[in-house]
Amino acid sequence: MSERQQREPSRREDRKRDTTARLRDSATRLAGLHGADNVTIDDICADAGVSRRTFFNHFATKDEAFLAWDASDDAHLAGLIAARPPAESPVRAALWAMTTTAFAPRPGSRATVVREVMARNPAVAAQATQLTRKVIHAVELGIAERLGLPPDSHPVRLGAVTAVAALTITMRNAPPDAPGRERLLEETCRVLDHGFLGLRPDGTCAGRDGG
Repeated sequence: MSERQQREPSRREDRKRDTTARLRDSATRLAGLHGADNVTIDDICADAGVSRRTFFNHFATKDEAFLAWDASDDAHLAGLIAARPPAESPVRAALWAMTTTAFAPRPGSRATVVREVMARNPAVAAQATQLTRKVIHAVELGIAERLGLPPDSHPVRLGAVTAVAALTITMRNAPPDAPGRERLLEETCRVLDHGFLGLRPDGTCAGRDGG
């Protein structure tokens, strides 16, 4: 096989990834401007400069485009985790890094669009589950970098699953105001850092005041 023949599959894959990202970005941008319900597949295709046939080569529905995740998302979230202060535990670092989009996402951001799509269409639950797995994978990459361990090692995988699950529960119980959300998140971090054996009868953690 010639060098040119070896390069061609790689180029096709690069073009495919670029088109997928362009469609995803167009879908997100339009949804941010007009709301996901008001965006059609034709709108996304026109914005991305591709045909409907090309769209359906990448996604079965517009919701799939809204919920798409790629390597750039992995790198972004993993980088946020790795950049947290070195003194933080890996799970604490992951929790605080994820809150940059989880608690109060910007209007029109991907996080806002994903929330809107999931709230509107319960049928995307399977896609939401896949998205959660991808988030966990990105968190594994960030924690692995902090610990200097392989992403598939037990401590890394345990930390990633714990962080994502803890954030999900914290978001469900969080008060609407930003200070309240941050206090609850900090309490979540303390419980995870110090362990359940340190819990007081009132549900707070003994490590809260150094006791």
